[in-house]
Amino acid sequence: MRKFLNLRNISLLTFGGLVIFLFILFYDAFPKVKRFRTTQDEIKSTENIDLRGLKDIQASGGSLPGFPDLQKKLSHVKLKKIIVDAMYDYHGYILGMPTTSLAYHQDVPFLKHFLRRLVLTGTLGKRLDFITHESDEAKKYGFDYRAVNVGSKIKNTYEYIDDVVAFFESVPPNVWLHFHCRNGRGRTSMLLVMLDIMKNAPQVTLDNIVKRHILLGAEDLFNVKVWANGTYTAEELKDRKQFIEQFYEFVCQRKAGGIQRWSEWNRAQQKEI
Repeated sequence: MRKFLNLRNISLLTFGGLVIFLFILFYDAFPKVKRFRTTQDEIKSTENIDLRGLKDIQASGGSLPGFPDLQKKLSHVKLKKIIVDAMYDYHGYILGMPTTSLAYHQDVPFLKHFLRRLVLTGTLGKRLDFITHESDEAKKYGFDYRAVNVGSKIKNTYEYIDDVVAFFESVPPNVWLHFHCRNGRGRTSMLLVMLDIMKNAPQVTLDNIVKRHILLGAEDLFNVKVWANGTYTAEELKDRKQFIEQFYEFVCQRKAGGIQRWSEWNRAQQKEI
């Protein structure tokens, strides 16, 4: 036993234990893109879903990206790629790790977040001077970047939607858009559906557009049932559903030569009520 517990073996055991500890601590800190889907994915359904125009859209979506993983997932795409960032909470990257993995966006982090901060930055607090903005992190991996301000809990964002519509219209045909929010659910699903509406309404019904994105892995924007442990109220889910319905109506009248700006059309609708 004494022979085994010499300085060399103790050092090896200590080093091995430290490696295992760091592996467990940082295992999920460099995230893979969750809920990743593209408009090019095959859809299998027993329902008769109208898929017209879907594969003509060059886009994908998912959670806050770990850029090495996203680069791998989109390696087959030879077009110019733009990251469309729909997150509204504070985020960036430290040594390639999203600051959400250090809980920089939370008021009360867990112990693992404090330990990660200590190992990575030497402090339990926030080192904002260490942070790389997502636009700069994206460029390291060959992506362009655009932030959009759209909430999955839509309230009083008329001008923001004007900006999203203008952005969609400005994208050249040889560009791939990758949308993300934090979890790849609410805002990512909304933006993909909104893009599909702009491309394919009124030829494809809203019901079919929403359904085909559900089949690709998006959130059901028509589901107004409050989730267990969810963050949405029933009213917020109804507001989101109503927004998508109104956006479809807006795009249809817009293509028919009607009001071109969402803010103007929406205010006109309010006056009619």
